[in-house]
Amino acid sequence: MLENKSHKIAGKYFQRAFNSQMNGDFILARQNYLTSIEIHPTVEALVNLGWTYSKENNYEEAIKQCHKALVLDQNYGMAYSDIGYYLLKSKKIDEAIIWFEEAIAQNDFEGKFFTFYNLGRAYEQKGMWLKGIEMYDKSISIKPGFKLGMKKLILLSTKLN
Repeated sequence: MLENKSHKIAGKYFQRAFNSQMNGDFILARQNYLTSIEIHPTVEALVNLGWTYSKENNYEEAIKQCHKALVLDQNYGMAYSDIGYYLLKSKKIDEAIIWFEEAIAQNDFEGKFFTFYNLGRAYEQKGMWLKGIEMYDKSISIKPGFKLGMKKLILLSTKLN
């Protein structure tokens, strides 16, 4: 009974945090995620807390939060994907590719299309244009109408002609 109540309270703080995050108030979001995690840690709260750190380019702390999420659930694809993204933003392309590929190997998760997109960006940065095109194409096949994926696919395809 007590555990159920703590889950509910943590959920309220998570929702406050998420709403703050969506409104661009990352400091308030971070405070509420930390409170939620202290009451009852979840992979979603940890990964979203990491995202708030990334908004300040604190990729090291963002990655730490994703690693904490993976301790709770080693199959949480979004954590792998986010680590890859933070590494890509830190210009650690080869490391990013490893994490994106691990994310793709996980069960379907919301945002997997974005993992393929970011993997395409990594391959494009390495000059591996055909692999990049393949990843952009996969992002669009998962989420038809994904504008960023379509734009990158077209731009990269024109470089090959």
